[in-house]
Amino acid sequence: MNEFIGEGWQAILEHNDLGSFESLWNLQADWFEPPNQRRGGWSGVSRIHLRTPSGGEETIFLKRQENHTRKTWRHPLSGEPTFRGEARNLRLLNSSGIAAPQMVYYAEKRSAKGWQVILATRELRGCLPLDRLVQNWRKQDWARFRTQRQKIIPQVAEVVRKLHALRLAHNALHAKHVFIQEPGGAAYLIDLEKMRRRISRRTAMLRDLDTLNRRTAAFSRTDRLRFLLAYLQREKADAEVRALWHQLVVLEKRKNT
Repeated sequence: MNEFIGEGWQAILEHNDLGSFESLWNLQADWFEPPNQRRGGWSGVSRIHLRTPSGGEETIFLKRQENHTRKTWRHPLSGEPTFRGEARNLRLLNSSGIAAPQMVYYAEKRSAKGWQVILATRELRGCLPLDRLVQNWRKQDWARFRTQRQKIIPQVAEVVRKLHALRLAHNALHAKHVFIQEPGGAAYLIDLEKMRRRISRRTAMLRDLDTLNRRTAAFSRTDRLRFLLAYLQREKADAEVRALWHQLVVLEKRKNT
């Protein structure tokens, strides 16, 4: 995939004089977070406000990288731009109805310094990462947010279940990579660079649920049970729920020893 423009976005980009690779690449904008410098290349993200032709406003995250590659089975020697894999994964989830940021633009070019790559996604408005929500609950009154957790946990379970139904593993399913539409709305998956198809749904499930289980230590046993019931689409804890619970406990103990 050398170039992609989301439906309706070409007109918006052109309205902001950003209708070409060069204009996006050369855009002077503050970094949303410090650029990542490594191995002769760099990668950075900017948050950009765009005017729409109808007089509205959209916000995108503009990610640019130069000479950042990774080796893959398709490209074992030369490697491929790291954003290429993320763009491929975003497009897959967008087309599969799995909640993730909408891809706005992707393009790549060869330069004297190596690959120049642009990936832009639409901002998830009104969302907070799950880890920040947990921090807020702990700072205030955990019990007070019981109803909110009852709404959020099944939403997280549902989006993860849909992902695994396609035999896809996120491979970095930390709480900070799950965004929640406030208050207690839909759950979105972000940071999809490491997402891969696994040999089976179960392999994908165990990898991701183990990570998420260990990265949400603040959640109670009741919260965890609520997640597993929603994930396995059960009304009560049956043999399959108990078996998965036991397996996650075993995996957690192994990682902690």
